[in-house]
Amino acid sequence: MTQDRWYVVQTRPHAEAQAIVNLERQAYEIFCPCVHKTVRHARKLKHVLAPLFPGYLFVRTDLSRDHWRSMNGTRGVVRLISQGEAPLPVPIGVVEALKARMGGDGAMDWLSSFEVGQAVRISDGPFVDFIGTLEKLDSNGRVRVLLNLLGRSVSVDLRLEVLFPAT
Repeated sequence: MTQDRWYVVQTRPHAEAQAIVNLERQAYEIFCPCVHKTVRHARKLKHVLAPLFPGYLFVRTDLSRDHWRSMNGTRGVVRLISQGEAPLPVPIGVVEALKARMGGDGAMDWLSSFEVGQAVRISDGPFVDFIGTLEKLDSNGRVRVLLNLLGRSVSVDLRLEVLFPAT
């Protein structure tokens, strides 16, 4: 009986792609959930896929079968997240739930998980890390969020890809 479980690997800053390539060469299954993000550089906006958890990846392995310690020496990897001597497994169902939200383009699809009245977190722009209440969704990828700013409720129109369910 196999004991494959998901574990978390910490990568060097901005080295997720390098870590993925090198871990896959060692025959590990890797999962790096991504989101659409707008990046501004030289006064131009560019839409890119960026890691949902920058600096971290999920790796599937069987600790009793695989030589998991070699992951710590892999290019792009800082360490396997551990508790004491042993790697700490991700709770069963977490990675599977993230994979179920993946869209066809490789990015997380949050649209189906949003409902009007739900608490949401803003991940980009001037209101980054603000928590608000979803007021309106439209099919063009625009949303309206109610924020509490300086003691007042303010409605803000945003792009859907900058929202995440607040936990």
